[in-house]
Amino acid sequence: MSGILVRGSLRINIMHDRRWLIGTVIATLSVTLHTSILACAEEPALIRIGPRTGFSGSSPLLGKEQKYNFRLYDVAALWRLPWQLPLGNTGLRLETRLITSAGAITGGGDTGFMGTVVPDLALTAWNGRVSLDAGLGAGFFPKYHFGTQNFGGPVQIVGTVGIGFNVWTHAYAGFRLQHFSDATIYGSNTLGADMYIFEIAYRF
Repeated sequence: MSGILVRGSLRINIMHDRRWLIGTVIATLSVTLHTSILACAEEPALIRIGPRTGFSGSSPLLGKEQKYNFRLYDVAALWRLPWQLPLGNTGLRLETRLITSAGAITGGGDTGFMGTVVPDLALTAWNGRVSLDAGLGAGFFPKYHFGTQNFGGPVQIVGTVGIGFNVWTHAYAGFRLQHFSDATIYGSNTLGADMYIFEIAYRF
């Protein structure tokens, strides 16, 4: 009986992760497509670049319990993509962006490289002073075993939501929740992680 309950719980967790990933993909692609059709285009440009640090904790918001607390240290660059859409006279604007990052992730006594490429949709307000964003992309892990925790494979699905503030002319600070996992692509015995990330950056 206990084995049946455990298998049932695993199926529910897997279905939950898949629904979250599919829903995020559909929402991001739908809004990005609508924006690209209606918006005025601008030249792609580097918006900001700076260091980030994050931690996981062992109890994720998404997925299963993690075996270790992970730490992240990287540098992230935010790029403006061509399509954006002012929302009438509200001062709000939808913008398409691309987040790229490279750095190190540590946990379980091991350290490995982690890189991400994440298309992103942002809502900005007050002339860009405040932004909310969400995105879905890919993470790259040449090393994907940390102690006894197995991420499954070198390519992971990355989902992220963030809030940020342009505190001065060239200064940015923000907070980001970033989830990565293989969505059971490599099998049902793998684990992902939720990272809680603090960001600072130089704005161009």
